[in-house]
Amino acid sequence: MTILPRLFTFVRPYWWATGGALVLMVIGTGLRMAPAWFTKEIIDHAIPARDSGLIGIYVGLFIAAAFAYNAMSAIETYLQQFVGQRVIFDLRNALYGHLQSQSMSFYDANQTGQLMSRVTNDVSQVQFFLTQGVSRLVSTIATVVIYFVVLVALDAQLTAVTLIVAPGIWALQDRLKDVMPLMRRVQSRMADLNVVIQEFVAGVKMIQAFGRESHEARRFDEVNLDIRTNRNQQQRMMAVVMPGQEFLTNLSLVLVLVVGAWRVMDGSMSLGTLVAFQAYVLTMWTPVRWIGMINQMAQQAIAAGERVFEIIDTALDVTERPDAIDLPVMRGAVQFEHVSFAYGRGKPLLQDIDFVAEPGKTVAIVGPSGSGKTTIVNLIPRFYDATRGRVLIDGIDVCDVTLSSLRAQVGIVLQETFLFNMTVRENIRYGRSTATDAEVEHAARFAHAHEFIVELPEGYDTLCGERGARMSGGQRQRIAIARALLVDPRILILDEATSSVDTRTDFLIQGALDQLMRNRTTLVIAHRVSTIQRADLILVIAEGRIIDRGTHADLIRRSGPYAFLYETQMLAQESARRELSGLAAS
Repeated sequence: MTILPRLFTFVRPYWWATGGALVLMVIGTGLRMAPAWFTKEIIDHAIPARDSGLIGIYVGLFIAAAFAYNAMSAIETYLQQFVGQRVIFDLRNALYGHLQSQSMSFYDANQTGQLMSRVTNDVSQVQFFLTQGVSRLVSTIATVVIYFVVLVALDAQLTAVTLIVAPGIWALQDRLKDVMPLMRRVQSRMADLNVVIQEFVAGVKMIQAFGRESHEARRFDEVNLDIRTNRNQQQRMMAVVMPGQEFLTNLSLVLVLVVGAWRVMDGSMSLGTLVAFQAYVLTMWTPVRWIGMINQMAQQAIAAGERVFEIIDTALDVTERPDAIDLPVMRGAVQFEHVSFAYGRGKPLLQDIDFVAEPGKTVAIVGPSGSGKTTIVNLIPRFYDATRGRVLIDGIDVCDVTLSSLRAQVGIVLQETFLFNMTVRENIRYGRSTATDAEVEHAARFAHAHEFIVELPEGYDTLCGERGARMSGGQRQRIAIARALLVDPRILILDEATSSVDTRTDFLIQGALDQLMRNRTTLVIAHRVSTIQRADLILVIAEGRIIDRGTHADLIRRSGPYAFLYETQMLAQESARRELSGLAAS
């Protein structure tokens, strides 16, 4: 019961519209009584008196009341939707804003499809309840209370007959308590279904290449069948409750008709009163039959709300301190002071990392896969926070500065290049939205991207496709390098920046990178020989520790781990480069 109150806190800013809708709802409930009352008056007074004028008056009032009720109902519906849509807008923004604030460790632990399901499917379930369920619940309460009072005023004895079926209706409603576990299960499995679909779309080329379509179909069927099974169980419960309520309300009408007819015949009740009474009974019980559906909507909203608030309540492990300062224009000195890092309480991925990257110098980080190279550079822009030690820039702890001012001065070219489904121009300009077209083209030329961009169907205005699907790996890499060039960062991080290009393209890009790296502090993660050989400092990483450091010449002379890496992984690349240079010369 903590979920619904939290959802209603999002309604509070729109109390005026909510209050207006409730007032109109109560007035409308009263107006719905008018037609039956005028029918009673026509039967009991106008017809016996044969007064056609009086009949005309009552018919006119009947039409006026119906028109007023429908007008108020229309305004009430608009106000409900007004509030509901704004509440969902705010809730979805709160959820999305929290997702934006999370660190990379949060995304390492959560599947993309699950998160997408919470922003879309779960929030939609909440929306349906807030725009439909709440109004129906309030309408039900108002209708039952007002009509019960009127029924008692008309005839207390016949009202008691009406309520004979109430315990049966209550018993049927009580059965719906078993729906909640099913709702939670369905919401969870809907998110799992989203994961399966998302993975299929993202990996369709791999799936078709290995002929795994039938395997993926079975994965989809398994989740889809579980959703169907749980929904069938839910509907079986509703199939008992809803018809059961229908039967009991109809039984109530029959009892009223039998007892009322007896009362009319003995003269203790007028025929008009019986007609009005039965109309009021039907009107009172009709929304009561909605309670089952309202309850179902509430259960779905609670289950969905739990999943939404589970994300919103997730603590941020990378936070901006209240007294954080803007990082001034930096010189670019990067220092790691005995830094260690681990996910949660897991085994440390980094242990006692300690080094200094002087302004304008290049530090290359080498080591086997999984040794912690990427984790080291991810600590600089605070994608993660060190669990021990400090990361300093120009002597300032990165935890003491605002994230925006820190990341604005750090340029990154990632190993897995990501392009948005935007134009080439928009992708290059992504890190600096104020850049002119001339600056965009200048950055593309430096990255050796301009030549292929102008050959695209629409040049710089060509859409890159989802995740850059319309571009080759080398093209995506060069666009990403142009994006980093345009930011003009003081600190540059190259994480396998040329891993997706061929040897010729690598040779071209290397010249651009040399220009980019000049007078900037650069941290390079790569297996390519050329950049590493020219680095001012090389850090050799193994199992999360720095096991050696120095220049290329120093490390080769020691015949240590670096020399082994160089011989096994880098000499082949150097040989291929010489061969390509020879072919170009010939």
